[in-house]
Amino acid sequence: MTELGKRLKEAREAKQISLDELQEMTKIQKRYLIGIEEGNYAIMPGNFYVRAFIKQYAEAVGLDSEQLFEEYKHEIPSSQHEELPEQLSRVKSRQQLSAKTSKIIDMLPKLLTTLFIIGAAVVLWLIIQNWDVNETSEENVASNTTEVEQSKNSPLEEAEDKEKSQENKEKSKDQKKDQSSEQPSEQGESTHTLTVIEQNGRESTVELTNTNQFVLEVASKGTSWVEVRNGKGHSFFAANLNANETQRFDLSNESEILVKIGKTTDVEMKINGQPFTYPANPNEEVFQKIKILFKKS
Repeated sequence: MTELGKRLKEAREAKQISLDELQEMTKIQKRYLIGIEEGNYAIMPGNFYVRAFIKQYAEAVGLDSEQLFEEYKHEIPSSQHEELPEQLSRVKSRQQLSAKTSKIIDMLPKLLTTLFIIGAAVVLWLIIQNWDVNETSEENVASNTTEVEQSKNSPLEEAEDKEKSQENKEKSKDQKKDQSSEQPSEQGESTHTLTVIEQNGRESTVELTNTNQFVLEVASKGTSWVEVRNGKGHSFFAANLNANETQRFDLSNESEILVKIGKTTDVEMKINGQPFTYPANPNEEVFQKIKILFKKS
């Protein structure tokens, strides 16, 4: 076992992450993970993949990959002179195109963008013109109607109309006051309660009560594995959540939800718009499994 492999294995065991769980988090085959720990790089597809796999392994167990590459650069094979994977060789096919065809292909995105901008501008201009015409017509109709109504009313009728209008305004104000006094009690019913009923290492059980709504939101500032499924095994999401990516799930019809977070230090959870505090300290338990029991009020 190399010094790097020993360092990675110790970090994994300190986080209490098995090889099977690490395989699920990184999507790297278990035999390659064992090869990294044993320093057996010969089983890898090539040096390019060795460095990529080591980087994913390190980030999954909470280590700085750049620092590891610098500290153990004498152990990690260099991929500088290695040929790229065969699938990348398809790029060569573009070099076989004639100069004229290549120029047309390069200009195509710019041409499509220009046409789109012109089309959008024309549509916007038509909308504005139509809007102005409609507003002008409505103003003219309203003005004519007002003039006709005013000509029919006598001075006595106009005075009566003013009194009625003033009474209607005062009634409207009173109604608004009554409505505003009722709003706080209605808004106060939207609260919910989260209770941790069991917590053992990286596994926790939380109960959501005092609400009929269950909306879960996960946002990542790094790259982390996230999985969301219900008690019957149906998966709503199971993939790496990239930096600045957010996923939102309406789970109001579910009674039990299991959430797995590969790197809790990089993932923020919210329930019904409120930040969720992990039951276990993310600095101590990076990988966490959280079961949420939803009991509608």
